This record gives sequence, C-alpha cells and structure tokens, in this order.
Amino acid sequence: MLIKQKKHFVYTVAIILLLALVQAEDQQQDDDEDYVQQDVDLTKRLIKVDTMADKCILVETEQNVKRCRGFTFDKENEVAFFDLQTPVRISPDRDTYEVGNQPRLDVLIFQNSTFNTFPLHLFYSLELSELDMRNCQMKHVTWESFLMANNLRILLLSENNIEEIDESTFNYASELQFLFLRGNRLSRLNRKSFKGLRKLQHLDLSGNRLTELAVGIFDDLERLQQIDLSDNQLSFLGNELFGQNSHLLTVNLNTNHLRAIEENAFRRSTNSPPLLAVDLSHNNQLNVLLLNLNAGDLRARNCSLDRVNLYGSVTNVDLSDNRLRELYFTQPEILERLILRNNSLGQLSSLTRVPRLRYLDVGDNPGLGDLPENWQTPALQYLDISNTGQQQLDIDALKGMPQLRKLNISSNNISQIDPPSFMELSHLTHFYLHANNWNCYNLNNLMNILIRPFGITYTPDRYDTDYPGEYVFGIACMYRLTEPETESESSSASASASSSSVEYVSLESQSQNLQHERDQMEIDKLRQELKSVVQHFDAKFDNVFQQLLQLNLKMKSIENINNTLWKDMTVSISN
Repeated sequence: MLIKQKKHFVYTVAIILLLALVQAEDQQQDDDEDYVQQDVDLTKRLIKVDTMADKCILVETEQNVKRCRGFTFDKENEVAFFDLQTPVRISPDRDTYEVGNQPRLDVLIFQNSTFNTFPLHLFYSLELSELDMRNCQMKHVTWESFLMANNLRILLLSENNIEEIDESTFNYASELQFLFLRGNRLSRLNRKSFKGLRKLQHLDLSGNRLTELAVGIFDDLERLQQIDLSDNQLSFLGNELFGQNSHLLTVNLNTNHLRAIEENAFRRSTNSPPLLAVDLSHNNQLNVLLLNLNAGDLRARNCSLDRVNLYGSVTNVDLSDNRLRELYFTQPEILERLILRNNSLGQLSSLTRVPRLRYLDVGDNPGLGDLPENWQTPALQYLDISNTGQQQLDIDALKGMPQLRKLNISSNNISQIDPPSFMELSHLTHFYLHANNWNCYNLNNLMNILIRPFGITYTPDRYDTDYPGEYVFGIACMYRLTEPETESESSSASASASSSSVEYVSLESQSQNLQHERDQMEIDKLRQELKSVVQHFDAKFDNVFQQLLQLNLKMKSIENINNTLWKDMTVSISN
C-alpha cells in the first residue's frame, strides 16, 4: 500500500511539471510580447501532506465548514503538497475492501497558520467553494496552486505579504466570484493578472502599494460589480479604465495620491447602467475634477479641489472640505442631494434649476453672500446656509421652497427677519438660528409668532456670563433702537467730504471720529438704561399678569358657586 502511495505522489508531481511546460508554451504565443511567463520554481521542496489532522487542529464549526488552526509552513524553500488519502475499508475476512470518499467540505478556514507559498494540489483533494487564508504571512501565489479549483467561488487572501500577481494566476479558478487581496504588498499588477476571471463580481485591492494600473487590466472581468482600490498610491486614472466592465456598480478610490483623472475614466458602453457610487475622497493632491460621469453617488471629500465640472447625470454629490470656487453641472435638474460644506464658494448661480433637489448643505462658505434671486427649489426639504456671511435672510428665495422642513441660518450676522413671511413655510419643523446678531425686539416677535406657537425645534446659544445682551428663550440678542451705520454709508460720506480739500478732510475726519466715539458711549449708556427700564417693566407686567391670573381663578370659583346655587334653587311665584 505504501508503494502505491509513493507512485501516486510521483505521478502527481509529473503531471504538474507537464502542465507547467504546456502553460509555458502557451504563454510564448500570447499577444503580450512584453511579458515572459515565469518558469515553475523547481528549487522549492515539496512536502507531502496526507492528513490535515497531523498538521493543525481541525474544528468543524458548521456543517461542511472546518477551521484549521496552527498549520505552519513558513520555510522559504518548502511548499506544502496536499495529497489527502482516500479512506479504504477492508472487510473482516480481509478478502474484500471498499474505497470511500473524502468527507464533504465546502468551506476551509486557516487560522493562526503560516504559509510562505500557497499550497499545491489542495483542490485535487478538496472540492472547496470557499477558502479563507487571511493573515497567513503568505508571500507567493502561483498559477499551479489553482489547478482543479473549478468549484472555488470565494477566495480570501487579505492581510498577507503578497508582492505580485503574475499573469493568469487565477486562470484555472474560472468560477471565482469574490476575490479579496486587501492589505498585501502589491505595487504593480500585470495587465493579465486577472485573466480568466470572467465571473468575478467583487475585487478588493485596497490597502496595497499600487502606483499605476495597466491599460486593460480589468477587461476580462465581464461581470465585475464592485471594485475597491482605496488606500493605495495611485496618481493617475486614464480614459475608459473600466470600459469593458458593463455590470460595474461601485468604485472606491478613496485615499490615494490622485493628481489627475481623465474626463472619460469612468465611461463605458452606452447600454451600461449608471454606476451606483464613486468615491474619490481623501486625494489631497487632486485640484481639478472634470468628469463625464453617470452615477447615483459621487463623493470627493477632503481633496484640494478648486474647480469641478460634471458632465453627465449625477444624483447625489458630496464635495465638502475642499477649496471649491467654481462649480458646474450640465444636468443640475437631476440633483437630489448636494453637500458643498466648508469650501470657498462665492455664489450658487449654477444651481438655479434644481427642481428635484431635496437636500442642500452650503454651510461654512463664509464668502457666499446672498442666495440666488427667484430661486426655485420646489422639492427642497433641508437647507443649511450657516456661516455663509448672510446679513439678512432673503424671504423671496425661501418662497420657492414650499416643502422646506429644516433650515439652518446659524453663525451669520442676521439681526432681524419678518416672522409673517415664514407662514408660507408650513412644513418647517426645525429652525436653527443661534449665533447671530439678533435684535431682541425682533427675536421676541419671532419666538412668539413663529417658533413657539408651531412647536418648531431650535438650538439655544451657549450661555456666556460676560455677554452684554440678553438671552430670549436661550438665544442671545441685543436691544437696539436703530441699526448701526453701514460701511457703505460711511465710505460714501467720506468720499463726499474729500471733494473740498485734503486738510479739511483730515481735520473733519478726526473730529468725526471723536464725535463718533462720544456718540457710541452715549448709545451704550442709553442701551444700558433702556435695558434696565425694559427689565423693570417686564417685572411689572409679570406681576400684573400674575394678579390677573389670580383674579381669573377667583371669578371662576364664584361662577361655579353661582351655578351650584341656581341649580338647586326652586323659584315659585304666587298670585
């Protein structure tokens, strides 16, 4: 029996060598003349593994799922060669025997194991549909390892030390659908590294060291749906990189070194459905983005974008935390959600036609200024214009937002608005108005006419004991009789005075400054006095109001007594 096993081992090795020669001959005839197929490494010593129980602790966690713990094959010059023995049952009379089958095993998971090189002959012995070899310190993967891997659907090789994937490495794993190579040391890929994987749906190459992608590298992946290239060192994306991936849905290029993306990098055939999501965030060397893109979601957060031009149809866009000054959409009417927070925008003229827009965040654009005139956003439900340099709120712009539910105008310089004008916003439920320059008179009206009667949610200011003004229902404000002189009025007065003579202007200016300081002191004094008077009258009114409430209660009690008396009283009239 031992002699037969040795013969079987020798025959198997001979078959592998023969296949290697055939493979090498085929590759010489390949179109790619620049690539030379690596010869089979015959310097490595094959170590036969005829039973897994001797090499690791086998635990069956679920039906047809086993975990192999502590399998160690870490020598550089050794490769594990799996030749699991077929069980043979001999009859008691020793005249007959029965050849059994290997126990069915669909999923094999190696834990706390070490493989310098991917083992050979594994799929001859086991018809696996899923193989998990994550974190096994693996360095080398060769095409011979996947002979007879035609049942393999899921392969996990993440968190290893793999540095390259040679041409046609996975060619014999033609049924593979999910391939995970995250967290390896891949710096380059051959143009045909993924040749033969026509059924692959998910490819994870994140967390590697890739600096470039060869033209046509993904052309064989006809059914690819998700690809993750995040956390690499890619600096450039050429046109039609995914041109043959007609089923592609999501592309993740987050956290790379992208400097340039060609306009048609994501263009595919006209019959291809739109991409669901493209993520270009955290590419801090990317300054300009001009894309022909049809997608549901586009994220390009925390780059260095100064200009963005999007040609095509995009539904949801997040360009927050950039340096945007120029923004253009060829089809703004498709937009439904747009986040432009923390940029350098000066206007929103490209967003005058956004009939489907439901969510708009342009907060933290200090130079934005006024909103577009006659802004028609009939579907808008959320608007954030906090910290955008607003001096006043354009009611005409808000009239085009009948569905508005949440409005954030905090951290601006708004002092007053007209509460009745907000009655058209009948769906408003949240109104964030803190951190402004409110006039207490107007703020009181706003609270009593709009905010409190309709139960609208708001956020109070942080209380500051040194604040010189008041807090009306938690919102900071100042009592003002008149609005301070604007800068334009001051400059106009100075220009008019300068027409006489330079000396006169200088003296007059000094005099005006002194007078202004005196006036300002008087105004501050009057404000404090007025504040005291108002507080005094507020206290008086509160006292009167309490007395009226008590009187009302007494009247109600008297009325109840009268009702009781008249109810029990009988009146008789005699002649």
